Amino acid sequence: MPWCPICRNEYREGIKLCAECQVELVDSLEEEAELPAEQQTVQEADMLPEEQEEETAGQEDAGEEAPVYHAYQNSAVKAEDNRTSAYTLFLVGILGFALDVLVFTDVIGVFHNDGMNKYLICGVMGALFILFIVFGVVSMRASRILLVQAQSEDSLVSELTKWCDENLSAEQIDSGLFDEDLPEEQKYFKRTDKMQKVINDKFMNLDQGLLEHFVDEYYQGLFGKE
Repeated sequence: MPWCPICRNEYREGIKLCAECQVELVDSLEEEAELPAEQQTVQEADMLPEEQEEETAGQEDAGEEAPVYHAYQNSAVKAEDNRTSAYTLFLVGILGFALDVLVFTDVIGVFHNDGMNKYLICGVMGALFILFIVFGVVSMRASRILLVQAQSEDSLVSELTKWCDENLSAEQIDSGLFDEDLPEEQKYFKRTDKMQKVINDKFMNLDQGLLEHFVDEYYQGLFGKE
């Protein structure tokens, strides 16, 4: 998916220009992310005063504020991440604690005497590996909670999809929304904004990150073939 190198908004395939920054989109933000913040600021400062005034005037003429995006990650994905972390913590903690016990009991001959170093090092390492196991338990519990949330999200998305299939169409969304010669990027923002407002009127207290993610996905089905 293309990205804007300045505001870092993601666009659907086919869009070449950022509607807010008026710059060409890039395929990846990896190269842009390597630039320090100071250098990016300098790049923006390099704009001529006339260019800055034109950009500001264009935003004022549009009479629109820059859209605020909310980060969203599927609960099922977060649950899987937590479960993977839990397994890793369990493995490191159990193996490490077992190794620590073997060293402490001299099954593995590391220390040549029973001095304070042996008790201190084995005690500290044992406590550390126990913490690994505790964190693994916490991560596993979090994973189970997130799985329940994921099931709730899936049910909500199914309900949203069913309602949109019955009540939304491309013609209804575009009706009286913009002129035919409006750039595709601005059409995208106007359409998704209207879709979010319509859905919010029907489904109260929706998580904005989930709503924006759903609208963007549903948008592809309505207008993706344009």
